[in-house]
Amino acid sequence: MLRLPPAIFVVVLVGYPLLIASTTAVLTTAAAAMVLCALGIVARSTPVVVAGGVLALGEYTLALWLSPGPPRLAGAVLFGVALILLLETVDFARRVGHAAMGPGLVSSQIRYWGTFAALAGTAALVVIAVATAASAVVRLPWSPAFAAGGAVAALVAVAVTLRRAPG
Repeated sequence: MLRLPPAIFVVVLVGYPLLIASTTAVLTTAAAAMVLCALGIVARSTPVVVAGGVLALGEYTLALWLSPGPPRLAGAVLFGVALILLLETVDFARRVGHAAMGPGLVSSQIRYWGTFAALAGTAALVVIAVATAASAVVRLPWSPAFAAGGAVAALVAVAVTLRRAPG
């Protein structure tokens, strides 16, 4: 039961980049990401799922790079929210293990995930709107460096959070 929600997020994360650019390189990266995520879900190992999520993020980046069209900002927000919800659901499954859960716990957790996804998506769209307005006013030649710095900061935040998470 607790393996189904993470599996759905894995399919979304791995499948969406294939809709953007269906190349051999993207497909190969997708297969590797799916295998890592599946192993992590079965073994209830959050670090293995994080590695699969990082690979899925690499797959998404590769698909955007190979795509002839402009990136879809709403798709990027949904991809990021799905990635975070994948990590949340896997971590929840790991923490509860084989414990007996009542319907109140499951419904409360689903409400939490829904609220979190809505707030994170809204915040991301607001930040995108502000960045779009700022980029129309000021053209920075080093914007790719800022993007890479943001990605590094996000990965460090995930690593610190997982390191401090109670076992």
